[in-house]
Amino acid sequence: MEQGDRAAGITLPAHVSSREINDDQYHAIHESQRTQAGALQRQAHDLGIPVIILFEGWYGSGISQMVRDLNRTLDPRGFSYHPIAAPGPLAREHHFLWRFWIRTPARGRIAIFDRGWYARTILDRMDPRKESRVSGSYVDEILGFERTLADSGVALVKMFLHISKKEQKQRLRRLKKDPLTMGHLEGDLDRYIRYRKYYSLVEDLLSRTSTGQSPWHVIDAEEKKYTAVTVFDTILRRLEGAIGEAAKSIVHEAKPERATGENQPSIEHSAIGKADLTLSIDRTEYDSRMRSLGKALAESQIRLYQEKVPLILIFEGWDAAGKGGNIMRVTRSLNPRGYAVMPVGPPDTGERGRHYLWRFFPALPARGHITIFDRSWYGRVLVERIEGLCRRDEWTRAYREIREFEGSLAEDGAIIRKFWLHIDRDEQLSRFHQREADPEKQWKITEEDWRNRARWDEYEVAVDQMIHLTSTPEAPWVVVEANDKYYSRVKTL
Repeated sequence: MEQGDRAAGITLPAHVSSREINDDQYHAIHESQRTQAGALQRQAHDLGIPVIILFEGWYGSGISQMVRDLNRTLDPRGFSYHPIAAPGPLAREHHFLWRFWIRTPARGRIAIFDRGWYARTILDRMDPRKESRVSGSYVDEILGFERTLADSGVALVKMFLHISKKEQKQRLRRLKKDPLTMGHLEGDLDRYIRYRKYYSLVEDLLSRTSTGQSPWHVIDAEEKKYTAVTVFDTILRRLEGAIGEAAKSIVHEAKPERATGENQPSIEHSAIGKADLTLSIDRTEYDSRMRSLGKALAESQIRLYQEKVPLILIFEGWDAAGKGGNIMRVTRSLNPRGYAVMPVGPPDTGERGRHYLWRFFPALPARGHITIFDRSWYGRVLVERIEGLCRRDEWTRAYREIREFEGSLAEDGAIIRKFWLHIDRDEQLSRFHQREADPEKQWKITEEDWRNRARWDEYEVAVDQMIHLTSTPEAPWVVVEANDKYYSRVKTL
């Protein structure tokens, strides 16, 4: 199951053999496992390895008991527990993976998911009487999500607790007699009744989402002591492997290097190279166009809200290119109840401990709302690349991760528009001097702006590659000629 990108198909046995362990064996093995788990948790913390333990399984298969066992074993300061119920109103207003992305762990921490992006997200939405196979788009998005986690160093352990229909029926019958669990089960009884109908659907989903990086482990859960020993063994082996890989990477890992100007291609025929920066309009035309465009934008916001379409606007560009001014002209036409502007600076300590995309998920718009990003996740392939804040393999991988991320949002119904505000060097220098001379604008010019300007050629190549590699039909880049601010604002609207 560990070889290749896609693991072999998974077959769930209809009759699960009950594998018993006597009490003496169980206590001897399990106490040793618990001691080892504590030691591995500390090593994973010291090495900065994020860990996700995901439990899926049939209703009544014993997930809650396994979670309790882990809770008693691990240091509570180093893990978080996420019991996943059906999506609530806020989760339904976002992409289906949104509520899982925001719960992914920081480096060195463990996240335990009591069900996750499989049962509560996909299977609960499906009618097994009509469908025997999960939509390919769901599968592709899950595979992309898990690949992104794995590539960023997350150790993901996926376990499916398997019991027979007969065993499930007996367990749920006992649970129904318990007043503490009866209310919880009432809403889930139809799933127990449809065990055989869900069977092929579950088997299909497990087979198609078991990969070399993130394989499924089907756990025989008929006998509880055997289940506990097997679950812990699965987790321990994955942690040992992740710790071994991390220790090797520390020895061999290439340190981030500042980008150099060597072997930089010509950008003469690129999207920014072909931009006509002489384009301009006069004030009269500007005022007239802005009035009509502002009215159209306000009407469009109403339609977005009525049709529950989220809109994501991204503004990137050269320092002093006019991003702030363009954003102000966009928002003047909008109802403030329906939009938010997210200015993006360097990640803080907590954000640096997670995947670079993580900090943007809380700001993604709900259905019918708008988020405007003043700089964005493209910092990964711009400033972080140029300033050597991440390794080459990290920023080159980011192009694919960003395409998949934006494609997933678009597949879920979002509109995404990305603006690169383009000016030439002379115009930037003129604006820098204007800011320095104006007391009300001096706060806008910093030493960092001058340092970035000194590396213009390197940034120019990075921008060209960014646009070329991440402009897609569903999330296109718009190069805005911004030497003339009036023209720039009109084109943006």
